[in-house]
Amino acid sequence: MAKPKSSSPDAGGDSNSFEGSFVRLNEMAEQLEAGGLTLAEATSRFEEGMKLVQHCNELLNNAELKITELKEAYRSDTPQSGFDDLDELEEDSDE
Repeated sequence: MAKPKSSSPDAGGDSNSFEGSFVRLNEMAEQLEAGGLTLAEATSRFEEGMKLVQHCNELLNNAELKITELKEAYRSDTPQSGFDDLDELEEDSDE
């Protein structure tokens, strides 16, 4: 019996992970580049690929937001230390 389609794209093993979605996207791109698909198959793969791209972009945006929030929380907890100090050290060593 076919399992119900979820809101996120199917990427084989773990359809919610960035890695799983990216692997599936690469597989689909290879299939499209290889040719031999009917127009309907190619169109379907392209549509699924666009959904995977959107899903991957959402995951990347969420990860970026989380990192920004963590950096801000760290800055407010520990003034004048942390990653900002590392940036200053790198700039001093470049001179």
